[in-house]
Amino acid sequence: MSSLVLSVPGKSFLAGEYLALKGGPSLIFASKPRFELVASKGSGKVEGFHPESPAGKLIRDHQDFFSQQDLRFVDPHAGRGGWGASTAQFLTAFVLNEWRESCELETLKSLSISRLLESYWKYAWDGQGQRPSGSDLVAQYKGSLTLFEKRTGIVAVHGWTFADIDFALIPTNHKLATHEHLKVLPDFDESTIEQAMSVIRSAMQASDSAEFVKGIRTNAQALADLGLVASHTKDLCKELLQKPGVLAAKGCGAMGNDVVLVVYEKSHQKDFKDFVSSKDLTHGLEIQVKE
Repeated sequence: MSSLVLSVPGKSFLAGEYLALKGGPSLIFASKPRFELVASKGSGKVEGFHPESPAGKLIRDHQDFFSQQDLRFVDPHAGRGGWGASTAQFLTAFVLNEWRESCELETLKSLSISRLLESYWKYAWDGQGQRPSGSDLVAQYKGSLTLFEKRTGIVAVHGWTFADIDFALIPTNHKLATHEHLKVLPDFDESTIEQAMSVIRSAMQASDSAEFVKGIRTNAQALADLGLVASHTKDLCKELLQKPGVLAAKGCGAMGNDVVLVVYEKSHQKDFKDFVSSKDLTHGLEIQVKE
């Protein structure tokens, strides 16, 4: 029996995660290993989805279709937080429901980002606290290094073009439920984060590594000043900044809790060879038919 395999990358906010909540720009890295949703004709078996997750709720609301499918979600990170499992589940379930039996790579070009986000917000936000940005969802759809700015509709996809620096994404072995954090997150002044993202954005366009490092440092300091960095992340960043060749360090995502970004001189690449880095850059949503 043939199966439809929908594959999406992991994601990490390199910068702008809190600015994205205000509709501003964020820069998100799409990485291997990739998540997979394996779908085949069946009797409605669902494996790997929490029934109260956004994807679980979408599946429940479209039982006319999903009751005739067997679904299995494959998480290569085995539940470790910070890599975008929840949004990967939603994206793959959404696309499967949108095109149903006509899922082909060519049809992905017509995927409406606004429709995707509206559906996500319907299932991911109950009106309490801050609404999730959905920027990570867009990045997992588009892949590579995605700069997304909701307020202008800009979606720009970049490669890693800096010849003299690289980065590593280091798990903290802590996990924070982003939706719970957003429920209690008070309003904040995003102006300093906006300034940092302006520097990062210009640096990406000009392939200026010194300015990119400056922007990441400024973003990290802005988050710390706003009290938006977990204590264990502060400690890890401080420790990493003392290592030879390290130029910048910041937490990624909610409270920088789950993953830390380290930017370093490329000559020190071997010191970070065991972590996700630019070598793991990968494309966005992919659909394959497997026999």
